[in-house]
Amino acid sequence: MLLNHGFAQTLRQPLYALLLATLIGALPLSASANPPMVPQRDAQTAFGGALPARDAALLDASLASHIERQQLLNSQHLVGSQLRTLDFFHKTFTVLRGGKRTVFDAELLGTWWPESRRWAWEAVERVPDLKDPKRKSFATGSALTRLYGREHSIDILQTDTAQLASEEAAWYLCAFAAQLNQATGVLVSIGSELVAGGQEGQKAVVKRYYLLSHPKVAEATPSGNGKAKAPAR
Repeated sequence: MLLNHGFAQTLRQPLYALLLATLIGALPLSASANPPMVPQRDAQTAFGGALPARDAALLDASLASHIERQQLLNSQHLVGSQLRTLDFFHKTFTVLRGGKRTVFDAELLGTWWPESRRWAWEAVERVPDLKDPKRKSFATGSALTRLYGREHSIDILQTDTAQLASEEAAWYLCAFAAQLNQATGVLVSIGSELVAGGQEGQKAVVKRYYLLSHPKVAEATPSGNGKAKAPAR
């Protein structure tokens, strides 16, 4: 599902982030279904032949479950929704649909710049005990994926940034991360940011990929303002 928030992610200070979260929360978003993000080529071709055969096979194997995951996300939560809200400050994604309010955890996984074909994993903000099986949350969407890359010597999963042959390659990375994290699905936001070293005011399109997880469903209030009643026990 694509969200177009323009300058949204260029503001970093907490005060701006809080204001931005409030503004975005009041905006009605498109009720169209989430694009399937299904690559039309195998992983090795999508990466321009740059992957070790073992790594390409690992990414290929994650695609089927990714497609199923995205289809369920669409059919159970997104299709026919009346309002969608991506809150950058609280790291949540909220959907109003059929009198229900569903709130997902929305962890930033990585960023894709189409013009330069550059992918960047979101930096881990802190170092939790990721090997503790009781921990169901993670510092950022990329934390467990990059840990897996380090433990299994997979360069494309642990490098900070990478040049990719196509956006399909980024979709494969998202598919594997979603499977590894047992996420509900993947969300895409589309915006723009100033080009470093470019002409004044020059901007580039940027896409940010989020892992959605831990959906919490409650009854929406009759007023439709997005606030929820306490879920029934």
